[in-house]
Amino acid sequence: MMRRSMARLAVLGGACLLGLAARAEVPANGSAYIDASVAAVESMISVQRGQARLPRLADPVEGKVLEDVWNEPAILGAAPYSADDIPALLNIVQKQTRILQIYTLYSPDGGKTPPDTARNTAEYQDELARSHAFLLKVVAASLVAINDFGAHLSKDEKTETRFDGIRQMRLGLQEIVTGVALALRNPALREANQTLLARGLAENAAAIVAGIAPADRAALAAALRAAQPALKPEAKKAVEQFVGVAEKAPCDGLCRLP
Repeated sequence: MMRRSMARLAVLGGACLLGLAARAEVPANGSAYIDASVAAVESMISVQRGQARLPRLADPVEGKVLEDVWNEPAILGAAPYSADDIPALLNIVQKQTRILQIYTLYSPDGGKTPPDTARNTAEYQDELARSHAFLLKVVAASLVAINDFGAHLSKDEKTETRFDGIRQMRLGLQEIVTGVALALRNPALREANQTLLARGLAENAAAIVAGIAPADRAALAAALRAAQPALKPEAKKAVEQFVGVAEKAPCDGLCRLP
């Protein structure tokens, strides 16, 4: 489902941006970098086929290949992000989602039996947590870029087709944040990974919240409150920070799009 959602995001992003000039703030080779990094992980898995596990972050060799997938300066660069960055950002979202799929849907017999997703999310939580944390940064950047896109539309460009595309992009990005909230409820999640995800939410709260509608803010806050009983103090504090922003932030720009 997530793969179809991300593919749809890419198509909608291209349709919405049709006719606009391209001048991205994401590094010029950011998309190419993550394309190559994910391809390297997939190649490593192919070479190791037959082993009863996937590449691990803790392994000194495998970990170096995996770290490239989360190389923030090379892939994401730094703010400010604008409408011109949307295609590159959505590609980054897709490639990070590919890493999540690889680890969540892993089956040791090459797919002959259904994946044990509960086991996979516990066993490979270090790798999954890193991708989730990186995705939160990309989601925040994407929502800022989409907000910029909407703010600079001319009267003639404000068509229902474009607004529908923006809604669909926003929905796909919200699903990623909701996925992190659900991951925090997993009792098998170790404290370090709880903290990594919760801090990712807190650090990107302003940008994420600014891009979603009030009802969705409330639903996300409720999902995070439901996760709190499973959290250690540091993670709980970070989640509370995110919820506080969700409840108090003004609603402007993309937030006001129903």
